Amino acid sequence: MLIFWQRIFRSATSGFRRNGWLSLVAVFIMTQALLLISIFASLNLVIGASITAINERIDVALFFKETVTQSEAMTLKTQAEQIEGVTQVTYVSSQDALDKFLADHRNRGAILDVVSRDENFLPASLEIKVTDPYLIEGIVGQIIRGDGGKLISQTSLEDNQKLIEKLRNFGGFVQRSSLILALVLIIIALLIIFNTIRITIFTRREEIEIMKLVGATDWYIRWPFIIEGMLYGVIATILSLVLLYVGYLALVKPMVDSYLISAASSPVFTLGFFIFLAALQLVVALVVGGVSSYWATRKHLHV
Repeated sequence: MLIFWQRIFRSATSGFRRNGWLSLVAVFIMTQALLLISIFASLNLVIGASITAINERIDVALFFKETVTQSEAMTLKTQAEQIEGVTQVTYVSSQDALDKFLADHRNRGAILDVVSRDENFLPASLEIKVTDPYLIEGIVGQIIRGDGGKLISQTSLEDNQKLIEKLRNFGGFVQRSSLILALVLIIIALLIIFNTIRITIFTRREEIEIMKLVGATDWYIRWPFIIEGMLYGVIATILSLVLLYVGYLALVKPMVDSYLISAASSPVFTLGFFIFLAALQLVVALVVGGVSSYWATRKHLHV
């Protein structure tokens, strides 16, 4: 059995070398498809982490009317903390809001010249953090419909919802585009490998006829072509993983380290995720290479 598979593998590698440029083109197209699949999977992870990071950084602010006392504000704070989905409620006094404003604009002299600590124009507020950005609207509505309706003058709900919605829409667009491109390239890779195997069958037709005459089984003749197609996938997987790792180190990791990791509670790209990508690429590559080769042998080998 070992000798059988050794012969099959030698025949497959011989066919790979014999096809020359066609083999390289097939590997190149397959590599591009695998890269796009990996990018598609990575985008799902990054966009999810981005939304989590934004949720941790951005809260919704409920601004009190000038007539509201601190006691009334603290009562509403306690009520808000009891709402399901709320993780944190912070009371920001008018003076605290002014101090933060001045600290944020400390390098802008034109603004500091017209803002006085003696005339505070900023209202007190409650800053609310939630477990899911899409809960914000319902939670704010629940507060406004209750006792908060007569205490709150305005909220920052609309701006936050627009930001989160834009992120989700952009992420969905990029994901759909990557998936469509990956599917197109996979189909192209299927056709290229199919035609490559078909050419191999044509150039070895006399050898195949002799093998059939001496009693070679159908699968003994087919296996070298199927292994050759899968070999394209294995080589493409290796190239794709190398390019993916180089791209991660050069482009992705600096951005992740500077933004997402500082905001998220855990690393975005873990060893487990890279193992998952490698396994996903290998499975897709083997299936595409094997299926296209089997299809070619079924259609053109006549065994």
